[in-house]
Amino acid sequence: MDKIKLHNPTLRVLHILEAIYNSVDGLTLAEISRRTGIFKGTLHPIVMTLLHEGFLQNFGSRIVIGKNCFKLGYAYVHSLNYLDILKPHMREIVAACDEICQLGILDGGDVLYVEKTEPNQAIRIESSAGKTIAAYATALGKCLLSGLSNDEIVKLYPNEFIKYTVRTIPDLKMLLQQLEAVRNNGYAHEIGETNIDIECLAVPIKISDKVLASISVSLPIFRSTPKKTEQILAVLKLHAELIAKEIALLPMEVKLFSD
Repeated sequence: MDKIKLHNPTLRVLHILEAIYNSVDGLTLAEISRRTGIFKGTLHPIVMTLLHEGFLQNFGSRIVIGKNCFKLGYAYVHSLNYLDILKPHMREIVAACDEICQLGILDGGDVLYVEKTEPNQAIRIESSAGKTIAAYATALGKCLLSGLSNDEIVKLYPNEFIKYTVRTIPDLKMLLQQLEAVRNNGYAHEIGETNIDIECLAVPIKISDKVLASISVSLPIFRSTPKKTEQILAVLKLHAELIAKEIALLPMEVKLFSD
C-alpha cells in the first residue's frame, strides 16, 4: 500500500486543537506556538479563523476549546450506538455499588473515557467523558491493554512512564507482569495510581475474545473493604457478560468499537 501523503496545513490545525485540548486552563498564543512548533506569523491567522468559527474561544489572553468542537465530539459519542446498551447497565452497576461507573476505550496508549455514571455520593476524580489518561496507570486501561500482545504494548510505550502519583507503576516490565495477571483473572485492580485517594476495579468487555472496551467502578480508599471490592467485582463481571451478549447480537458489532 502506498504511503499516504499528509496535508501539512491541515496537520497544523489539528496540532493546535490537540495542544489546547491537552492543556488544563487553555493556552496563550505564545504557548501554542511553543507546544506545536508553529511560528506565530503562521499560527495567528489559523487561531483567529478557529475563534471566528467557534472551534476555539478565548478568556482574556488564554484560548480554550470552543462549542463547535464540543458539537463534533458529541456527534461522535452519539454515533456509538452501543452506548444505548451500556448506559442501562452502568446505571444498574451504580445502583448496586453506590459508586462511580466509567466506560473506556483504547486510544493509542491512553484510555479515552466515553461515559461516566455517578451516584448521589459521587467523589471528584480526574477523568471525565472525552478525557484521556495513560492506560498503564488505570484499571480500565490495563483491561484494555490486556487484549494486545506484549510486542504491541512495547511499541505503545517507547518512553518513560508518567508518574501521576507515587503509586503509579514505574515501568514496562511491571506493566507486562500485571497484564498477564489481568488476562488470567479477568479483571484489573489499581489503588492510588492516578489519584492517591482512589481505588478502582475494572473488567474488559469482550466479543469473540477481542477486548472492545472496559467498564470500572471507582471508590475512595477509605470506603474500600475486602467485602465491598468482592461485591463490586462480582457486579462488574455479571454486567460485562450481559453487555457482551447484547452487543454480539448487533450487526457488525466489532466495528462499533474500532477506530
